[in-house]
Amino acid sequence: MKISLFLRGTILTLFICCFSTTAPSYTQFGLPEGAMARLGKGTLGKIHFSPDGSRLAVSSSIGIWFYDSQTGKELGLLTYTDGIRPFAFAYSPDGNTIANAGTKQMTVLTGRIESRLPSISGNIVQMRDVTTGEKRTTVSTQTQSVASIVYAPDGNTIATARKRDNTVYLWDPATGKSKGTLERVGKGSVQSFVYSPDGNTIATAGGWTDNVVQLWDAQTGAHKTTLTGHTKRVNSVAYSPDGNIIVSGSTDGTVRLWDIITGKQKAVLNHTSWMNYLLPWLNPPVNAVAYSPNGNTVAAASEDSKLRLWDTRTTQLKFTLTGHTGPVNAVVYSPDRKTIATAGGWNDNTVRLWDAVTGETRAVLTGYIHISSVAYSPDGKTIATSGDYRSDALQLWDVKTKKLKTTYTKHTKGDLSSIVYAPGGKTIAAVNLSDNTVRLWNATTGEHKATFKHVNTDSGYDISSVAYSPDGNTIAAVGGHYKDHKGTVYLWHAQTRKRKIIYEGPDYISSVSYSPDGRTIATGSWNSKIQVWHTVTGEELKAIPTKHKGGVESLAYSPDGKTIVSGGGYRDDIVQLWDAITGEHKTRLRGHTKTVASVVYSPDGNTIASGSTDGTVRFWNAITGEHKTTFTAHTDIASIVYSPDGQTLATRSTDGTVILWDTKPTSVEE
Repeated sequence: MKISLFLRGTILTLFICCFSTTAPSYTQFGLPEGAMARLGKGTLGKIHFSPDGSRLAVSSSIGIWFYDSQTGKELGLLTYTDGIRPFAFAYSPDGNTIANAGTKQMTVLTGRIESRLPSISGNIVQMRDVTTGEKRTTVSTQTQSVASIVYAPDGNTIATARKRDNTVYLWDPATGKSKGTLERVGKGSVQSFVYSPDGNTIATAGGWTDNVVQLWDAQTGAHKTTLTGHTKRVNSVAYSPDGNIIVSGSTDGTVRLWDIITGKQKAVLNHTSWMNYLLPWLNPPVNAVAYSPNGNTVAAASEDSKLRLWDTRTTQLKFTLTGHTGPVNAVVYSPDRKTIATAGGWNDNTVRLWDAVTGETRAVLTGYIHISSVAYSPDGKTIATSGDYRSDALQLWDVKTKKLKTTYTKHTKGDLSSIVYAPGGKTIAAVNLSDNTVRLWNATTGEHKATFKHVNTDSGYDISSVAYSPDGNTIAAVGGHYKDHKGTVYLWHAQTRKRKIIYEGPDYISSVSYSPDGRTIATGSWNSKIQVWHTVTGEELKAIPTKHKGGVESLAYSPDGKTIVSGGGYRDDIVQLWDAITGEHKTRLRGHTKTVASVVYSPDGNTIASGSTDGTVRFWNAITGEHKTTFTAHTDIASIVYSPDGQTLATRSTDGTVILWDTKPTSVEE
C-alpha cells in the first residue's frame, strides 16, 4: 500500500504541475481557459495530511491546495467545479479519494451586500479522484449544508454534520445512499466528531449549551455513554492511536483526557500554573486538539494564537509554539509524527508547518485572503485589493510579477469595499463597511490621510459605492438606508474634506460614475432609475427609468461621455445602453443568464465588458452591440475592471480571489 500511495502522490504532483520541469507559481494553478493569473488563494478553510503523509491539503473558497508536507512547497490546486463551497473535506483511508462538501446556492449582489440564498436541495458531498479530479460519487444532503466530513477507518462510510443541527448523518460513499443517523447528539449543534480507530464508535462534541462528549455505536447509532466535566462548549475531540483514550478541548480553556472503558476523566492538561488553576477563566479557549501518531503527545490549538504540546504520560507541558498572529483554529499531525500543521484564524490566515520534535517553524503558507474589492493604479503597474474582516488590510500587487508587494493595515480594520485610486495615483480610497466611512491612504506609504464620515449615524445607513472626479479633487459617495430604501448622494472635496449633499430622499442609491469631463455624475438606484446630477449645482438634470428588474447594480460612462451603460441587479441578466445627453434608450445586450453585477468600458471605448453571477464575462462591441467573446470563470463574478492600457481585465469573484484575463483576443469578433 505504501508503494501505491507513493506512486499516486508522484502522479498527482506531475498532474497538477502540468508536467512542468519547474514548478509554476500558485497564481497559475487551476486557471480557467483564457486566464493569465490568479491573485489570492481564497478564504482559508480546513487542513488534512494525506494518509501517506507526503502532502498537506488545505481547503479554501476556490478549491483544495496541495503542499509538500516537509517543505511547504506548492504542488497544485484541485478546483471546485459546482457551486459555492463550504470548506469541509476528508481523505479516504487509502488516499485515493477526497470527499468535499458543496452547495449550489445562488449568489445575490445588492449594493454593498454579497449574500447567498438558502438552498433547498443543492447541498452535496462529492467524492473525487485525488489524481485526476474526476467525480466518483455524489451524496445529496439536501437541506444539510455540511460543516464536517469524516471517513470511517474501513472507508465504507462517511459521516457528515452541520453546525445548525444536532445530527450526524451516515452515508455510503460508493452509492451515495443514506446509512442512518445519530440523532440528538447535542443541545445545540455538532462542533466535532471522530471515529474510533477500530471504527466501532463515534465520539461527538456538542453545541453552544452542551458541555459534554458523547459516544455512539457506529453501526446501530445507539448512544453508549456521556463524558461530563467541561464547563463550557466542547470544540474538538480526538482518539488516541490505540483507541483507549479520548482527548477533548473546550471553550472553558481546558484539555481533558478520558478513559474509554470507564468513561472517567484521567487528567486535565491546561492548568499551567497555580494562578490558572485558581482563576480558570485565564485559560484561553481551546479550538482544536490532536493526538500524535505514537500517542505520547497531545497538541492543543488555542484562541490566544498559541499551540501547546502536552506529554500524555506525565501530563506536563512540553512546548508552547508561537508564530500565528490570531486564533489557531485547527491542528493536525503528519502520519510519521515528524510534522504538525496548524491553521490560523482572523487576522492571521496562514497555515504553518512545525517540526514536531524541536518545535521550530518549517514553513508558513500564505495567500489565504478574501478579496472584497480591486482597482488598478493609473500607471497600470499596481493592483490594489482590499480584504474583508478576516484580514483587515489593503494589499498591493505587482502587475508584472503577479506577486504581493506590500500590505497596509493601518486604519483598515473592518470590511473594505469600493476601492478606487485617485487619478494621480497618489491616493487610495475605500469604503469601510464596519463604520460606513470613506478612508483615504497614501498609495506609496500606506499612511492614513483622511476619513469621511456618513451624514446619518443610524446603523442602517451605509455607503455602497464611491468614485473620484477626473481631476481628483472630489469624491462622490452614494448609498442610503438599505432597509427603508432611503438614498444619499454626497460630494466630498478631497483636500478640504468639505461635504456637499446632492440628494437625500427615497430610493437606495447603489452605483455611481463620473462623466469624463467631470461636470456630471450618474447614479443608479434600487428603483431602477438612472439619475444624472450637475456636480457644481447639485441639480438633477434627468431621470431615466431603465426598467431593470432588480435595480441598477452597476453603470459607467463611455470614454467620450456620450453613452451610459447599465447592468441590472438581482435576477436581472440584461445590459442596457443609454444616450447620456438625452436619456434615450439605445440598445439592449442579452446573453447572461443571471444577475449582471458589473459593467465597464474598455479605455478606448470600443468594447463593453459585463460580469455576472452566472460566472462569465461577456464582451460586446460598444457601437453595434454585437457579442464578441465570453470568458468563463469558476465562480460568480462580483466586479470587473480594465487595466489602463486595456490589455487586461481583472475580475473579482465571490470566492474572494481576483483573476486576470488577457483581453487582446476580444478585438476579434466571433
